[in-house]
Amino acid sequence: MSQKYADIIIDISHEAVDRTFQYIIPEELQDSVEIGMQVLVPFGNSKKGRKGYVINVTDKPSYDIDKLKAILEIPDKSLALEGKLIKLAAWMKEKYGSTMINALKTVMPVKEKVRQVASRSVDKEYELEKGPVERLNQEQQVLVEEFKGDYLSGNLKTYLLHGITGSGKTEVYIECIKTVIKGGKQAIVLVPEIALTYQNVARFKQHFGDRVAIINSKQSKGEKYREFMRANSQEVDVVIGPRSALFAPCKNLGLIIIDEEHDNAYKSEQSPSYHARETAIERARLENASVILGSATPTIESYFMAKMGRYTLWELKNRPDGAELSNVSVVDMRDELRMGNRTIISNKLYELIQARLAKKEQIMLFLNRRGYNTCVLCRECGEVVKCPKCDVSLALHNNGFMMCHYCGHIERQAKECPSCKSKLIGGFGTGTEKLEAEINRMFPQAKTLRMDKDTTTKKGAYSKILTDFLNHKADILVGTQMIVKGHDFSNVTLVGVILADMSLFANDYRSGEVTFDLITQAAGRAGRSDREGEVLIQTYQPEHYAIKSASKQNYEEFYNMEMDYRRLLKYPPVYNMMVVLMESENEKKVIESSKGIFNELSAVIRTMSSTKIIGPSDATISKINNIYRRLIYIKSNDEEELKQLMDKLENYDIEDITITLDVNPVKMY
Repeated sequence: MSQKYADIIIDISHEAVDRTFQYIIPEELQDSVEIGMQVLVPFGNSKKGRKGYVINVTDKPSYDIDKLKAILEIPDKSLALEGKLIKLAAWMKEKYGSTMINALKTVMPVKEKVRQVASRSVDKEYELEKGPVERLNQEQQVLVEEFKGDYLSGNLKTYLLHGITGSGKTEVYIECIKTVIKGGKQAIVLVPEIALTYQNVARFKQHFGDRVAIINSKQSKGEKYREFMRANSQEVDVVIGPRSALFAPCKNLGLIIIDEEHDNAYKSEQSPSYHARETAIERARLENASVILGSATPTIESYFMAKMGRYTLWELKNRPDGAELSNVSVVDMRDELRMGNRTIISNKLYELIQARLAKKEQIMLFLNRRGYNTCVLCRECGEVVKCPKCDVSLALHNNGFMMCHYCGHIERQAKECPSCKSKLIGGFGTGTEKLEAEINRMFPQAKTLRMDKDTTTKKGAYSKILTDFLNHKADILVGTQMIVKGHDFSNVTLVGVILADMSLFANDYRSGEVTFDLITQAAGRAGRSDREGEVLIQTYQPEHYAIKSASKQNYEEFYNMEMDYRRLLKYPPVYNMMVVLMESENEKKVIESSKGIFNELSAVIRTMSSTKIIGPSDATISKINNIYRRLIYIKSNDEEELKQLMDKLENYDIEDITITLDVNPVKMY
């Protein structure tokens, strides 16, 4: 038997994560030691030894063998909570092509010296007035009973809950959590961004009171750490938060729920570029827990897994109060132009808004681009004013400044063309700021609120805008995709989707899916009470299958057409796809390095049967904040071949070049 060695971190702290120590694995322990396991090792002046955690096992020593000490013993062969999280980090390293250190920093709660924060219960902004708790309808009850039967019998599954907008998915989540809590277990509930789904969070508080820990992106490190430790000490039964809450140190985890599982926020943009859905399923496997994925517009990948029998498919096809889905109609904006209407509001939408205002009902207008104008264009030579640090146009805002939405660069509005010096230069295109101004001009009697990244920078801004609209302090809410994420406004009877096809023009194989999701989710905000709702979709491409299916709110129809497209072009979930992103401040060096890496990978791929390589090329945005970006795409339906390439890429260490891997990206670079 060859000698084996273990890389170990001593105890668990933020500082320790950056330093590993190698130990010899004694022959009698070689069959027992595994990643994540707690071991006792000689360390410093400690006579009894110190506890550490195994993060890697290898047959190659990193140091002189004579200087290495041996592991003393395994105090407990079962994996402690820390061990399970380390094992999860090891899985993420292999799955997503990360370093172990980056994976560990992702999963372990950070212990840092932070300002002491006062102990308090969940934020008051998530409070709802106490009221009667809804009874489940029959459709919901069937799912809850199925979960209860599976869970109590130890049949732990991944469920995909496909429920139309307003069908009561949250009530199903809550009842399933109650089953888990009765068994002494805890639950983690992931939401795309907690401030945008505060109504749902408030419902959890209604049921579970102060036994809820809340994580959000506006909290300080001290506040986040305190909430994590409440979970660790079992002071709470439920942890609610965005992607990072998946790693809450719950000692008795029984259920992980991912609400709005279609949302791109569940994919990390940092290394490791993990997806919360896949990582949640792996954590549940390690912890003997169940997983529920919920959405009105499930990802193509999740629905594919359900069709294949890997997930159990649940469906909610009706709203619990008997309310019907809104009536949806489509306006071809090309016809508006032919009739002489050059505004961004169609004649029909104008009439519908007038009618709703007269009846004191509320309106939501969705446009998925912020700013006043999307670019500043010279009408003499066609030059577009670009960011000096990024390869993108500057957006014009109503305050007279141009802004880069990638690096934040700001400068005053150009008075003349930087290329030909012509004075014929001005804003072009439409954003939420311009839409708000147009609505104020057309309907001066109406009170309008705008919700986008520009209006929600301050802490509490999200909830203030939403609360004001909920309390009817405004008639019209204009916004980006922030306004379509799970909100329930009973007085909203009209939703207008402005430039519905904008996302179809993106350089992204998922553009159809994104468009369908956004329109369907937006449509779901109308008619959520006993008042009939109406949705108007404005588009220049009414014939596109994503627009057609969304107008019918028919997910199954869209899925079948989208899968035909994915199979034809070998995109996920039919094939796996990996992005190799190379970045550098040195443009010449990143070009040369990308060619060298491409040639080396091509030589390996020529020996493979199921893998293709595309590139190298500039990224869609070739420069961001003075960093040049080059890409290689790899497609494969053989996970072992893809893993072989990932291992090869991990060994690259090129000075001044950063290499990032992204497996099955949710956006194109």
